[in-house]
Amino acid sequence: MSYALDNLRLLIAHDSQDEAEQLINMLRNAGRATRAQLALGEDDLLRALKAGAWELMLCRPTFGDGTFESAMGHLNRLGKAIPVILLEDDFSAKTLKAGLEMGARSVAPAGDRELLALMVDRVIEYVRVRKELQHSEIALHDAEKRLSLLMDQSRDAIAYVLDGMHIHANDNYVGMFGYENPDDLAGVPIMDMVSAADHDKLKKFLRSRAQDENQTQELECKGVNTNGEEFDATFTFSPSTYDGETCTQIVIRTSGVDQNDLEERLQEMSQKDQVTGLFSRSWFVDQLDDAVAAAARDSQLAAVLYLRLDDFEHHQSSLGIDGADDILRAVAQWLPSEIAEACLARVDGEDFAVLLPVEDTDQAAELAERLRTGVETLMPEVSARTVQITASVGVSFVREDARSSQDTLTTALKCCNQAQRDNEGKGNSVKVHDPMDEVAAGSSEAIAMQLRQALEQGGFKLHYQPLMSLEDDGEHMFEVFVSLPQKQGDVLQAKDFMPVASEQGLAGTVDRWVVLNAMRAAAAMTVPVKLVFNINGSSLADASLVDWLLKAMKAAKMDGGSLVFQLTEGDATTYLKQAGVFAQKVKSAGCGVSISRFGGGLDPFKLFQHIPATMVKFEGSFTQELSKAEGRQRLAEIVKQVKEGHRKTVIGFVESAAQMQALWTLGGVDYLQGFYLQAPMDSLQIPETA
Repeated sequence: MSYALDNLRLLIAHDSQDEAEQLINMLRNAGRATRAQLALGEDDLLRALKAGAWELMLCRPTFGDGTFESAMGHLNRLGKAIPVILLEDDFSAKTLKAGLEMGARSVAPAGDRELLALMVDRVIEYVRVRKELQHSEIALHDAEKRLSLLMDQSRDAIAYVLDGMHIHANDNYVGMFGYENPDDLAGVPIMDMVSAADHDKLKKFLRSRAQDENQTQELECKGVNTNGEEFDATFTFSPSTYDGETCTQIVIRTSGVDQNDLEERLQEMSQKDQVTGLFSRSWFVDQLDDAVAAAARDSQLAAVLYLRLDDFEHHQSSLGIDGADDILRAVAQWLPSEIAEACLARVDGEDFAVLLPVEDTDQAAELAERLRTGVETLMPEVSARTVQITASVGVSFVREDARSSQDTLTTALKCCNQAQRDNEGKGNSVKVHDPMDEVAAGSSEAIAMQLRQALEQGGFKLHYQPLMSLEDDGEHMFEVFVSLPQKQGDVLQAKDFMPVASEQGLAGTVDRWVVLNAMRAAAAMTVPVKLVFNINGSSLADASLVDWLLKAMKAAKMDGGSLVFQLTEGDATTYLKQAGVFAQKVKSAGCGVSISRFGGGLDPFKLFQHIPATMVKFEGSFTQELSKAEGRQRLAEIVKQVKEGHRKTVIGFVESAAQMQALWTLGGVDYLQGFYLQAPMDSLQIPETA
């Protein structure tokens, strides 16, 4: 889909009408068809923002009684995702930084018209790409929903297979073969669904299909379920795609099912909550999808209010399950009288969600406070007892730049969680989402302060992800990761805080903290383990790091053969001399040296001339390209080159059974790692599957 800006809808907040007209003429002379409106003050700006949809705003630092800062506040409050170019008289690095921090998309010197024209073109290209992406994502999501609905409501058993492994199936297919849910079937070979007597027939059939997978073919054989019971089945194989990947669709026709009755029952089950009679989560998400589309199409701001009853477990304990259900029904009967025509659903246990169009964020905040107060005064009668209940409410918004319904609902849930932590954890509060909260929380200054506190108080969290050896089942190797827990319950990942740590000169201190505490955890294990530590590039400038590492190893009673120190290819290239010295010293102590994200540069093998790497972990895109023959060939070639230097090889980011199967047969791979095998664990332990 192509999103074209035939006429630029331009809003100008300016202190001079003459100069504003000159700007419009300049853009038109540059070939940009423009439909503009001028705001000479704050009231003009508010009327324009509420009345129209704009692709771009040019703003002076002051315009009448308005300011650039107040204009950005109005945009945020009204949910307007309009890129803004600040026209600054005193243009400098300082004013540029200040403008960007306050939300400007760009800052231009007011007197340089040629530069402004270039900036406008850049911003318009950004708007076009953003709109295309947004519309494409909405269209894709709608198509996927329709496909999923058709599959789920079909009387036929349908599955998708990639490289001989199941990747998705509908309920009829899952039930036909005796599985409880589709997740249990994921990764199961198609061979397991056919009687052993027909295995040769199936193998011959699959070999013939491999010659031309673009045709539709049928195979009559005996199907077999998990209990070993056999049944007659006709498998229809046809080419298809699932989740963007080329695969094979399998359909098994069935009969004797009342399709109308099935559809009615599915519709009732999917849309209605049995306890409260309200609509269910799936229905609410559908309405939220429509609101996201409306926001992108018509600039319609909408609010999501996520309401959770506080201390509900206490009510369940004191009143029983039936009594707790009576509370839910009382709230469900009361809410419609407060929200008029808004969409209302029960989305989880004691959680309700409301969706409604709003004029601005203040309107949503007022409704949230009214609902909170109303629940507090509701006092329903349950089992001849008057019950005092309260609720916490989180509020998020569907704005013009909303990416998905799930993101909006998750944001509302996070705000609700934050509201429940208020009042010393008693809740009965409202939290309205403010995008600037995230900007402040993610600022370098805020992260630096958290880093120092975490180093002083031991506030980091370690995670351990195993590397599965393809040669030695008894080897237990773990890569160590670190995160920074946040007060709101979220987690800041290393990729988000380590750049700040480097800027502040704290990266080496963080690396030492990780190494020391992970070694202590390994020393406490009853079986030998190996650890892979990620060393930040800026830590290499510390000449005393290696001596400290050797002392830490001795204190933890760990030998060098149990430790691997890992540098990214980018850091190794940037700090080539320091990385070479570091690698030589730790290798002399018996430790391993690994290069991660390997293969991203033009000639990564040059690194081996300076760094005596004993192991290589390949860049994640290699794993993603395994579904393509050229991708598998490229990886096989680079693995072969790495192995020529007698180095161990690690393939990470293994996320599916298809990738797993491809890597098993690739050759030259020593270790596999990824969420499909085992997600990072919060403590050092031997996984049951290891």
